Amino acid sequence: MQTTTHPTVSVVIPTRGRPSLLRETLGTVLDQDYPGDLEIIVVHDREDPDPTLASLSRPRREVRPVVNTRTGGLCGSRNTGLLASRGEFVASCDDDDLWYPAKVHRQVQRLRSDQSLLAVGAGIRLLMGERGDVEWPAREPVIAHERLLENRVKELHSSTLMMRRTAFDLVGLYDERLPHGYGEDYDWLLRASKVGSVGAVQCILADIRKDVPSWFRGRSLNTATALEYLLDKHPDFRERRRGHARILGQIAFARAAAGQRGRGARIAGRALCRYPAAPHAWLALVMAGPGVEPERVLSAARRIGRGLS
Repeated sequence: MQTTTHPTVSVVIPTRGRPSLLRETLGTVLDQDYPGDLEIIVVHDREDPDPTLASLSRPRREVRPVVNTRTGGLCGSRNTGLLASRGEFVASCDDDDLWYPAKVHRQVQRLRSDQSLLAVGAGIRLLMGERGDVEWPAREPVIAHERLLENRVKELHSSTLMMRRTAFDLVGLYDERLPHGYGEDYDWLLRASKVGSVGAVQCILADIRKDVPSWFRGRSLNTATALEYLLDKHPDFRERRRGHARILGQIAFARAAAGQRGRGARIAGRALCRYPAAPHAWLALVMAGPGVEPERVLSAARRIGRGLS
């Protein structure tokens, strides 16, 4: 039930095959200091729902497990949760990330204080395991479409986003045609930032795990195919030399990592013609060299923050 003072917030958490991590994530969502209602929808993708999760519910904190009834993968799962929700605001979270207690309250305050905002993210801390944690506070209160073309913008991570329900009327659902669902949040933000404002709470409000396996790690061809789709879908990338080169460089890197070294090198060359300082393109050329072990280059890329995303 909505209240004027503290509107209901729906939290959509897609999950598949990570029950222990999921319960850690749920604990941080349940522990929010937000005084209003939280409706927490756990969307099981290509697996049976876990009915025992409902027992985690508390007063003003309902946990509801459901099954993905749309296209398999992240896009269909997020859409399933969104369409099953009823909150004025909708927050997304991955099943392995962790929220700080003030996250929901701070983001609701921000959205209610600026009616022009369709969505807000927040600063993050990257949990890198043995490599040490990296703090990434949001640089700007409002993120322009042009910046999104040039940079993925870490503070707009899928586990930080809170959106107005009405934003989906303007922007549409997550794109279920996106190959393998890779970059679904980025695609949605690119569309949103063309029709309205996207912002961020500048303090750190979530921990993002980079020390556990990702569904996309080791699936370089999936990444390349999805990025090629995004490049075709958003022609305004080509109007920004640096942004166009970044996407081309990431495609080249992914192709070379998948063993398509010649194709990767050719795409890297196109990227460097657009913007000679494109880091992913140079990494792709290293990856494409004879005798190079892809896993070593991938590991080095992750250490310096230049992975596939």
